[in-house]
Amino acid sequence: MNEFDVIRLLSERLPTSPPEVVVPVGDDCAVLRLGDGLWVAAADMLVFGRHFKEWAAPEDVGYKAVAVNVSDVAAMGGVPRFVLSSGGATDPETTLRCMNGVLQACEEFAVYPLGGDTTRAPALTVDVSILGQLSHAPVLRSGARPGDLLAVTGELGASVAGLLALENGDARLERLVKKHLRPEPRVEFGGAAARLGAHAMIDLSDGLASDVRYVCESSGVGCRISLDLLPIAGDTREYLRSVSRDPEILAATGGEDYELLIAASEEVVEALVAESGIPITVIGEVTEQKEVVFLRGGEPVENLSGWDHFSGA
Repeated sequence: MNEFDVIRLLSERLPTSPPEVVVPVGDDCAVLRLGDGLWVAAADMLVFGRHFKEWAAPEDVGYKAVAVNVSDVAAMGGVPRFVLSSGGATDPETTLRCMNGVLQACEEFAVYPLGGDTTRAPALTVDVSILGQLSHAPVLRSGARPGDLLAVTGELGASVAGLLALENGDARLERLVKKHLRPEPRVEFGGAAARLGAHAMIDLSDGLASDVRYVCESSGVGCRISLDLLPIAGDTREYLRSVSRDPEILAATGGEDYELLIAASEEVVEALVAESGIPITVIGEVTEQKEVVFLRGGEPVENLSGWDHFSGA
């Protein structure tokens, strides 16, 4: 049984959604109608030994727990507003440090912390729930259309390079390490994509190879992506090659970049390029054939997949 089996089995047990639930489980966030407005809700958990190890300071863990939730809100085109956070560790001092990281992130992303819970735990664990507000219709995973361009914000592979640097004790690679420990959610871009009419969007948390499949499966389409087009920074390439790892493969499978992947018309992509302050790279296109194809040098690359939360890796 893997993560998706667990989600499927739990989803099958859910009762019929009440009228306030516009979009239930299955996207980056659920969508709720509260009063006259639309809101999004999500939650994420970080656990010692699974998501981080001794190399992560408790403050970084708390900060990242908020950042990854903010990224989910961004992927729906929303603005993050409120969080609840709960966590614990083997001692109160570590718990306090983690929660201070939560508060740092709340200040950084202009999110109000409503409270939560703390307790003693066998290992540092933190869980954050978030509410975000929509001013436009949410951008779902299920709206991609044949002929859409697939484009990503920023760069790919930096987070996994930072993770490998931490695992290898190469903390001198400060930029890459920070990319892993303190991701930068693309909130403004997500809002602009919703306003301009992007058809589908997802944040790249599990890795491009997995996340683009979620979009294609939800939308009933396929895609073709060129690994040669992936935006990979020079220091990321250099470090991955120095540790005998393939930059393009790791950029497609490593995960935790928290960039946004959009499916949109050429006109929308051009408008986003014109008004966005961050790089946007077209990496492929949506196809009518329900097949996800990765190419390198024009040749198919098989068996690419991203993160599974219940795998042994």
